[in-house]
Amino acid sequence: MRVFTRRDRPLTRAELVTGVLCLFLIVGVLRTAGETREQVATAPAVPRFPLREDLHQLSRPTHDGAFFDVIGRRSAMFGYEHRSIEAWIYPLKILDDFSLSFRLEGYPLEIHGSDIMASIRVRPESTTLTYAHAAFRVEQIMFAPIDEQAVVLLLDVESVLPLTITASFRPRLRLMWPATSMTGAIGWDAAEHVYALSEETGRYAGIIGCPYARDVSVMPYQEEPRDVPNRFVVEVAPELLRTRRIPIVIAGSVEGRAQAKAVHDRVLGSVQDFYERTADHYAQLDRETMVVTTPDERLNTAFEWAKIGIDKAVAASPLLGTGLLAGFRTSGDSERPGFAWFFGRDALWTTLATNAEGEFATTRAALEFLRKFQRTDGKIPHEISQSAPLVSWFDRYPYAWASADATPLYVIAHGDYWRATGDREFLERAWPSVVSAYRFSAGTDSDGNGLIENTNVGHGWVEGGALYPAHEEIYLQGLWVAAARSIAELATAMNDSALATAAAEAAERTRAAMERAYWRADRGFYAFATALPRSSAAIAESGPNRGRRQDRLNALRDARLIDEDTVLPAVPLWFGTAEDDRAQSELDHLGSAAIATDWGDRLLSNDSALYDPLSYHYGSVWPLFTGWTALAAYRYGRPHVGYQALMANALLTFPGALGYVTELLSGDFATPFGRSSHHQVWSEAMVVTPIVHGLFGIETLDGGTTLRVAPALPGAWDRAAAAGVRAGAARYDVIVERASGRMVVRFTRRDSDRRSVRLVAAPALPLDAKIRGVTVNGSRVKHETTIAGDVQRVGVSVEESSRVTEIVFAYDEGTDVSVDVPDLHQGEASGNLRILRAAADARVLRLRLEGRGARTYVLSVRTPKRLGAVEGVVVVRANGRDQQLRVSFEGPADTYIRRDIVVPLLQR
Repeated sequence: MRVFTRRDRPLTRAELVTGVLCLFLIVGVLRTAGETREQVATAPAVPRFPLREDLHQLSRPTHDGAFFDVIGRRSAMFGYEHRSIEAWIYPLKILDDFSLSFRLEGYPLEIHGSDIMASIRVRPESTTLTYAHAAFRVEQIMFAPIDEQAVVLLLDVESVLPLTITASFRPRLRLMWPATSMTGAIGWDAAEHVYALSEETGRYAGIIGCPYARDVSVMPYQEEPRDVPNRFVVEVAPELLRTRRIPIVIAGSVEGRAQAKAVHDRVLGSVQDFYERTADHYAQLDRETMVVTTPDERLNTAFEWAKIGIDKAVAASPLLGTGLLAGFRTSGDSERPGFAWFFGRDALWTTLATNAEGEFATTRAALEFLRKFQRTDGKIPHEISQSAPLVSWFDRYPYAWASADATPLYVIAHGDYWRATGDREFLERAWPSVVSAYRFSAGTDSDGNGLIENTNVGHGWVEGGALYPAHEEIYLQGLWVAAARSIAELATAMNDSALATAAAEAAERTRAAMERAYWRADRGFYAFATALPRSSAAIAESGPNRGRRQDRLNALRDARLIDEDTVLPAVPLWFGTAEDDRAQSELDHLGSAAIATDWGDRLLSNDSALYDPLSYHYGSVWPLFTGWTALAAYRYGRPHVGYQALMANALLTFPGALGYVTELLSGDFATPFGRSSHHQVWSEAMVVTPIVHGLFGIETLDGGTTLRVAPALPGAWDRAAAAGVRAGAARYDVIVERASGRMVVRFTRRDSDRRSVRLVAAPALPLDAKIRGVTVNGSRVKHETTIAGDVQRVGVSVEESSRVTEIVFAYDEGTDVSVDVPDLHQGEASGNLRILRAAADARVLRLRLEGRGARTYVLSVRTPKRLGAVEGVVVVRANGRDQQLRVSFEGPADTYIRRDIVVPLLQR
């Protein structure tokens, strides 16, 4: 065989032409690469300005599939760690499937960012993903300018070799559900280094730009359209990026391409300024709202991030105005990014938190938004899509008026805002709307039995499934009693005595009717709802134990009372509308392991034949429910149940979407549903409100003229503080401290306004503590003692007379217990101890506990007495202040066992 080592014939003309063309192509490619590096050198620089360190920060290694977001008033990015990102400029999805990849000079491989993502850092103003490789490190810093229709990504690059970065994305330009989609087009402007997204009408537009980018993907016009990602590259010389970052700016508009491009240019030209403004916004939020300090740093951090998460729900829609969105996740192949549109009841439950923390502007914005869309008969909308003005949302879609509960909640929220602020001007503007809402709900009691109805009005809590529709939910009755009491208070402020009297009577009538209709004395809890007769039994949903669930539904076919043990009675208890002895029994159910898990409360007891841990309504855990239970328990003097629920919510801040609390989780494992909105706003509200109103017992009353502090500190705590507490126009720092036989509640006024505020202190003490006296700034005063559940409250009310008011409670110490709450880890089953009751008298400590079989738990006991012997309990004498009880539970390891324990209290 002959082997040619060189060409044995001359080149043909065709080969010569081909060779020349190839040479030109190679030169062209090299020239393009050189020009790209020149552009890096000459493009407008974004300096490596320092990120703010005066704000809160959380960081950890990345978790595959954990959600993150970056949200402003007009824009957002949503994504999952180790996966791609989507960008929204409300109400448009501009792009999705955004990701980065990297190629090093001399390396033949493309390195995908998802493979080397190493850590995540979240701050209020930004989220940073770090990509780590042996030869380079890239930080992807993302923020949404607080009030611009844009989002920004900054790439902070360090590399030992020249690095090419490729950004890949799919252009979408889709309106949020349910508006119809347009046929989008994309073009590349090489001179401006931007992609322009457009559609047929020219109204909707997006801009995606990077001053160093070179497109490598836009198809020629002649080619058939294909659903493939667009890609641009940035080639980076290491020495050029020692002092600068690579910016990518995504902008959009519902007013055409020119407006979108103007936003892009404005943001690109002042990236650092927009970053600082966004950071300043959150610094101001921190300064102007309540800050809590407790011995548990996890709780302090969760409170701060809950405030931040709520603030990110404030959205300024170009089509609708400013209001509160409900929650966030990626939209996937749809145009529904979680619940990133306006919900009535979500916003109204959340306003109770913004009032509690002192963020009154958000409350006003939420209420004014709903007022604008209130129906002429007074009903408040349930949900409003961000694209609602583009479709017949209010008359052709079923969602706008689907719920019955938003309307009484609207009245409650106005009452809560008035009590906290005394804002007479706002009340006068809102008054006709509030009265109209009240009268709408009052008119839904069609049979005159004192219970307002879901039938022909809307769902209360349960929106679907086997128990839907309810006729009269207990949840709705709790809201109605609170709404009627609120309108009575507001009518008094508005000098409408007739309405005040009628509303107060209506509240009492419904309260009594609720007790008659729902209380099950034989089972010790309030039933779920009344029902109308069915023509046939409801059909059980698919899932675990379907046959068992169908048997239960068959039995309920003709029932007029659905006597299921649910979390919903926590709502009447939240508002203090239940009879005390019945509330105590109900709390034994709400705090038990049948409803309470380590990560929150199930809607339905897992003892129910209808229980399904994967069901949206019949077994899943909602932080919303958990917050209801927490405040209900504090309200009725059951601080151990309240604290356990509160900590379950707070600890959800850390393991999933870092800094945020999810919408719902499995009933059996500490894992969110895949369909959960992982940044759910009312879930975060249920961290704030129970801390403020429950743990600290802080409430502002009487139109901002009375500040009440009624703390119920865990037994092992000696100090807690709340700074920046709002009472009308006044602001206070409140400190609660205790030492042996002494508790101090100190109010320090910040502002110079001398309008007097009545100060009330009513700390919770163990039942066996003996009060010796109370002083205010050194002078002895009278006090009142009331018993509530497992505690006694010692109350003092004084007119403020100096900048600092120190109230000292002297007493002989009583007996209390506490237990450490471990961190929450995704995927775990419940295993924590449940303290249902802990009450002492002079001789014994009575405990009602639940724990897993075959386990032993440790309780700390703070008491001046010596603990006596108990069967199945080991008493450990501590050298320090607290003794310990080691309590064992016999039984199956997968089952919670209840123990009632009586521990003798002996003289030391």
